[in-house]
Amino acid sequence: MTQDASPRLHLVTGNSVAPLAAGARPAHPEPAEVPTDNAVMADLLRRADALDARVAAETTARPLHPAGLVAVGAVLTVVLALLGRQPWQLPTRDGGAVADVPQSLVTFLLLSAVLCVWTAGRLTRPAATLRSATAQTWWALLGGAAVVSLAATVSLASFAGYEGPGDLLARCAVVAVPAVLAGFVARYDGRAARIRLAVGTGLVTVPLCGLGWALLSSSARSTAGLADVLTMTGMAAAIPLALAVTFVAVDRRHRR
Repeated sequence: MTQDASPRLHLVTGNSVAPLAAGARPAHPEPAEVPTDNAVMADLLRRADALDARVAAETTARPLHPAGLVAVGAVLTVVLALLGRQPWQLPTRDGGAVADVPQSLVTFLLLSAVLCVWTAGRLTRPAATLRSATAQTWWALLGGAAVVSLAATVSLASFAGYEGPGDLLARCAVVAVPAVLAGFVARYDGRAARIRLAVGTGLVTVPLCGLGWALLSSSARSTAGLADVLTMTGMAAAIPLALAVTFVAVDRRHRR
């Protein structure tokens, strides 16, 4: 209802103005105009939904290609290897086991693990690749892989000044097993999801493995350089990860 300069009230319906007599009830819109108004409103709603979908598609980051994940993992491995070759206080061994780990090294290792886990989750995006329950399983798997990798890194660093670790096969399993389990988690989500989730675990296990070899080479008695660290990381981590990803990428649904 609006009121203009005249003492009479007018009812505005659409684009028409109907004068009302004093005391009269407002007239209802004509039936013929209701479908027209509803059609215009429905068209506006459809346009708004289309605009929202377009904006959401433009602002949502696209999943990174597995080759991009491998490149990020390589950069992360080199960075942690360079940091690990600094003069850290290394763990000591007693009776064939790790005896003591310096607090400064513990803090550095925890920060490195958090960085790797955050990078893996940010780039892999399991929630957008898998179902919600499966994504939670992958996160639990990634956390377990980080814990085991940290333990392996501390154990490897503790061999500084000794003959060196002889359990190379077990260290390869630290990298390969999480990747295979990630492929099993994504077994119903397609080949691309299996590859992405398997490579995503390598963003945690491979850099932490390289960090262990870097800490081992940081000893004053060691003559190994950065190239030697990266070579051992490739043998003990990169190659097992590549074999695991190849294994989970094979489609076995049509095999008997």
